[in-house]
Amino acid sequence: MIVLGVDTSQALLTVSLVSGKKTIADYRSSRVLQHSTLMMPMIKKALHKSSLHVSDIALLAVGTGPGSFTGLRVGLTAMRSLAIALDRPIVGVASLDAIACNGLTYLRRKAKMVRGVTVCPVIDAKKRMVYSALYKYNGSFLKRETEYLLEPAKDLARRLRGKILFIGDGYSLYKNEIMDCKKIKAIYADAPASRPKASVIAMLGINKYREKGPDNPYDLEPMYLYAKDCNVKYA
Repeated sequence: MIVLGVDTSQALLTVSLVSGKKTIADYRSSRVLQHSTLMMPMIKKALHKSSLHVSDIALLAVGTGPGSFTGLRVGLTAMRSLAIALDRPIVGVASLDAIACNGLTYLRRKAKMVRGVTVCPVIDAKKRMVYSALYKYNGSFLKRETEYLLEPAKDLARRLRGKILFIGDGYSLYKNEIMDCKKIKAIYADAPASRPKASVIAMLGINKYREKGPDNPYDLEPMYLYAKDCNVKYA
């Protein structure tokens, strides 16, 4: 099954084509906040590299955030339209989940102990706030143990105990506030691991599709935890 994965939740767009567990094309933009300009050409480039036609796509998976609301609207609008035009199923995947999966990969690559480590993505949400969630590896898969969070970094720190892998741009911005908590031992993943990958979005999308089926393309919306402050109605 050919799966198109896209994430537009952060400043750099990422696009990937996945077949099974194999990534067959993977691109990340080098130009910041150019999602509307670069997304479709990048999808065409990935298809061309893979010698595939757009009709070969069997499933679409798109990052739903939280993150840049404008970027998310661009990505979801384009992917929803593509799903409807191709008559293909689409699933939304939380971008925080994808970043957390990067954390698990980072721990394994660095040969660090995985069991007992809490993976904590921390994304800058502006206004002195962070997006986050807490994840634990249970021996088979990474399990999210909290709701998706929007809160001050100091409030996030109060939730934390033990060995924590921090991943995401928010940790470096709010490190002093987070590390005021003396009950944690911090590990920090390097910057490349801190960005959601479209290939991970695609693979998580496959799992979600198999377990829960597709999302309704007409109802799929961004995860925007600042909803009360948003004056844009999502069409």
